[in-house]
Amino acid sequence: MYKSLLLAADGSENSYRAAEELLNFAQPGETIVTILNVVDVNDSKSSVLHGTSSSVAESKKKLNHITTLFDETGIQYELKVEHGSPKEVVVEAANSGEYEAVVLGTRGLNGLQEMVLGSVSHKVAKRSSIPVIIVK
Repeated sequence: MYKSLLLAADGSENSYRAAEELLNFAQPGETIVTILNVVDVNDSKSSVLHGTSSSVAESKKKLNHITTLFDETGIQYELKVEHGSPKEVVVEAANSGEYEAVVLGTRGLNGLQEMVLGSVSHKVAKRSSIPVIIVK
């Protein structure tokens, strides 16, 4: 069992599936999960310009189904909200030395889509210094 896990979550169904899978690696009372929500810098600029600034409260609301899952299963967690490029922020957090593994969902892009659009899970898998668990 892991003592410290990083869950990269954006509130999507894919991140919820990653949270469910994480339960296979976490032990109530022994594992601490950090739920990392990255507000994309481009989204931040747009929301400030339109007066709909993102906040920690919005992230908590978006991730409520994940935190409820952890509450129900007794998994201890903390929520971190960061601003920036999700790819860069998740890699930086994974390589910080605080976590034993990172868990994240994938959108299921095909090879061409991934090459053109990029993929957070692909970049994290390539650049992380700790084990990466990607959930489809």
